[in-house]
Amino acid sequence: MPKPSLDHPVLHAAAHWRDRCLSDNGSVFTDNQLWSSENIESLVKYYVENLDYRKGPSFFEKLEKQLAPAPGAAKQLAAEMFWVMYLFPVPRSVGPDTKLEHIRRVWEWSDDSFPDAPFDLKDSLRLGIGHPGLAYNTGRWREFLFFIKMMQEWLRLETERHNTLLGDPWRFAEWLDKQEGAGERQLRHILLYLLFPKNFEPFATSSQKEIIACEFMAESGEQPALLDYTNLIALDQKLLSIRKKLCEEGAPRDFDFHDDPHLQNWRPDEKDLDQWYQQKFGDSRVWVLGERELAGYWKEFQDKEIIAIKWDELGDLLAYDDQPAITEKLKELYGKKKPTNDALACHQFAREIQPGDHVIFKRSGSLLLGYGVIESDYEFDETRPKFRHVRRVKWEKVGPWDLPKPRHITPKTLTDFLRYKEWLRFAFRVMEGPECPTKHPRPYCKEEALKDLFLSDEFFDDIINALNRKKNVVLEGPPGVGKTFIAKRLAYTVIGYEAPERVQMIQFHQSYAYEDFIQGYRPSEKGGFERRNGIFHSFCRKAAANPNNRYVFIIDEINRGNLSKIFGELMLLIEADKRGPEYAVPLTYSPEDEPFHVPANLYMIGMMNTADRSLAMVDYALRRRFSFFRLAPAFGTDQFSNYLQNKNNMGVPEELAKKINDRFSSLNEEIRADHANLGPGFEIGHSYFCPNTGEEVFDESWYKAIIQQEIEPLLREYWFDKAGIVDDAVRELLK
Repeated sequence: MPKPSLDHPVLHAAAHWRDRCLSDNGSVFTDNQLWSSENIESLVKYYVENLDYRKGPSFFEKLEKQLAPAPGAAKQLAAEMFWVMYLFPVPRSVGPDTKLEHIRRVWEWSDDSFPDAPFDLKDSLRLGIGHPGLAYNTGRWREFLFFIKMMQEWLRLETERHNTLLGDPWRFAEWLDKQEGAGERQLRHILLYLLFPKNFEPFATSSQKEIIACEFMAESGEQPALLDYTNLIALDQKLLSIRKKLCEEGAPRDFDFHDDPHLQNWRPDEKDLDQWYQQKFGDSRVWVLGERELAGYWKEFQDKEIIAIKWDELGDLLAYDDQPAITEKLKELYGKKKPTNDALACHQFAREIQPGDHVIFKRSGSLLLGYGVIESDYEFDETRPKFRHVRRVKWEKVGPWDLPKPRHITPKTLTDFLRYKEWLRFAFRVMEGPECPTKHPRPYCKEEALKDLFLSDEFFDDIINALNRKKNVVLEGPPGVGKTFIAKRLAYTVIGYEAPERVQMIQFHQSYAYEDFIQGYRPSEKGGFERRNGIFHSFCRKAAANPNNRYVFIIDEINRGNLSKIFGELMLLIEADKRGPEYAVPLTYSPEDEPFHVPANLYMIGMMNTADRSLAMVDYALRRRFSFFRLAPAFGTDQFSNYLQNKNNMGVPEELAKKINDRFSSLNEEIRADHANLGPGFEIGHSYFCPNTGEEVFDESWYKAIIQQEIEPLLREYWFDKAGIVDDAVRELLK
């Protein structure tokens, strides 16, 4: 059937409600003023504030008891609100007579008889409209709760604002999406369609919209992952653009996405999927392999044309008779109580995968890295240092490709996807489509992060674990220990990709203010002032809009700013257990209906220079919310010595490398011993000898230039009143 036309009886009924009730606080059935603040507040008092979650009586039996003390006009308003809610679903589980009986029943709790409607009420309920989700009727109490609270906020607005919002579908949608719980309620989608049928589709759930959007985007060669599926308005606008495009290609203007051929595009039947699979893969199977640790070795798998799995301690998997035998050995080796999926992966990798099968290699449930064809039987390769369970594979295409939210997949290491043909069809549409115009982030693992970092595995893991647990860490240390260098690598490790667009770095100073960081008023180009969001506010919004990705905010010189003034009311919200919309607070310069929160997928790394004399003691509030890690110079360590002498890095002569290590180790010992003036926080860091370019010649003249141009000025600042000590130290370094 076609999409309902604008003269459909239900849409006429909705327009009647809009004009009489949303615009004028009137009534659907009478000439009274039922849609008033007074009546809504009564529903808040007797229903919202007294919800009955107990099992037992039906929804309407509970509701009758809840509304018993309410004024009659409030009960009549409730009846009209149910009438609005019943306009949408095409009668299936709840027929038109039942709908009318519910509305009549609630109305007559007011002790007034149910009035005759000024138009054919039965027709609008009999026809219904749209495609509701399965839980629309069973979750009626939640939808009614949302409707009441939404109307409470609506009636607090000025009449002029009502007219503005009702005249602009997208501004109304923006307002509606700010209401509590809007993202989870089917009524959100229903109201938008009833009020603005030209702009919105007759669907009651975002999940259907998401699937339609990503399937049609994949078919037309767009990258579905580029759409922000958490932004419901962007999703609605994408569906509108798809409709317009299909109409330009010849589809009737009133087509419905539930009609063929459009339905087969986003909800194909089993027969079509089986036919597609047979044509593409024949009798072979398609496996999906990979997880975060394996993905760190993706380049090696590409270069050597192999796939592999972990659990090397099991030895040759063909030595086990069956999957239960592998299960028992895994329990023994790793102490895991139910390693069912791990044992299945080992068994299938060794015995079920066959040459000719296809494999998709993934990093996570949302990122595919490549696909190819299996070319060998299983082999246990003892010559490999890690991942010894191996099969050869011919890679046919290499990504990566991001998957949109509706098509995220299982996090298991290995899965036979024969049963998931709909997902496979979508995945190959994406992987075999045109290249994404945006740059995909490159997977990033700990091994890469630790290269030339001069930190132990254990210390690095401690910082990462603290970030995951606390969400906030501070790297403190003297100048030149590589705080910024380390912070970037920590950020990429937490994110899992080398994704600079998900990292934001700023520097605090004494003049930095709340208005720069969070929000404030700034001069506008047209004269006067306008409200502008600060850099942290904008970054939080970006992270909140993409909850499946991690974001890292880095603050250099974090202790140079007045933290209480800069963070303001957000000092509480950066705590790990205070993240999320449930802790949202109104900001100083924002209206109360625009609360703000710090999302759970945002991590913070601060950096502190311990040699800054201008600093006061660190705010206790900061210390309580961050985990602190002290970074020390790497002089004298094997890691730094190897770095200096490695020709791939610098190729410093052995004698000069020894001089750097010995003399700066001695200098730092002298600095640490000067407790009266300096101390450990003033040591000299190793990064002065870690060049940014590969164009220098690392000889004595290079060493001398660093001492005279960088180290000596720093020492004279340290010992500003003891020139003799500086002269002796420089002389010792240069001899």
